[in-house]
Amino acid sequence: MLTLIADVDDTVCPSTQPIGPEMAREIARLVNGGCAFAFISGSTLGQISAQLTPFLGVPHHLLPVSGSHYVQVEYGQGKPIFKEQYRVEFSAEERREILSAFEALIAAYAIRPLTSKEDQLQDRGSQVTLSILGRNAPGDEKRAADPQGKRRREWLAFLRQRLGDKYSMRIGGTTSIDVTPKGIDKAYGIRRFLETIGRKPSEALFFGDKLGPDGNDFPATQVVDCIEVQDPTHLLEILGRFKPGPKG
Repeated sequence: MLTLIADVDDTVCPSTQPIGPEMAREIARLVNGGCAFAFISGSTLGQISAQLTPFLGVPHHLLPVSGSHYVQVEYGQGKPIFKEQYRVEFSAEERREILSAFEALIAAYAIRPLTSKEDQLQDRGSQVTLSILGRNAPGDEKRAADPQGKRRREWLAFLRQRLGDKYSMRIGGTTSIDVTPKGIDKAYGIRRFLETIGRKPSEALFFGDKLGPDGNDFPATQVVDCIEVQDPTHLLEILGRFKPGPKG
């Protein structure tokens, strides 16, 4: 049985927005045909479940916070049932150190959100994320803020000077930088998820929009076969060519 794993923002749906009805129908077709479908994201469980679960109606797997948190979703009487399988979190000392480094970065580069400070710098338990303009800033302004990631690559260098190599740090989302515990990234998340459900990496396929070396989807390339997508419309075209069944 084929296991499909997809990034969420700018892959399955626009950043912070709900999944579209065509995408939901296509995913339901594949799940009903026998595929397993998982979603992995740097966002929290609350964020991605709100974008996906009310619109799918078929069993799926949520891997928020870069896969350090796994929740299985089933449905009973039309309502979702969330079954947490595991969760990893920073220690209090690690959290303070990372937040301090981000605060220094924000001050050094005068990074100002369009929304709020809390929306810009988010502690997600096992991931701290900086969203340049705020996670919930207007989509068009977010897409224009750092489309090639040049600013964020410079900021990653700043963070690495302060934090060394103690943590995993990558560009994520449309405007974000993600810091996770060392070794916890989408490679970890995908590998542990597949082990938990008893599937082999050779039986899985990943879709993401940031497979470049600094992108937060890049670690997935170390575990499973991957397809880079441009946006949700592109992914919809790709999924439409899939027939449920064994990989290949």
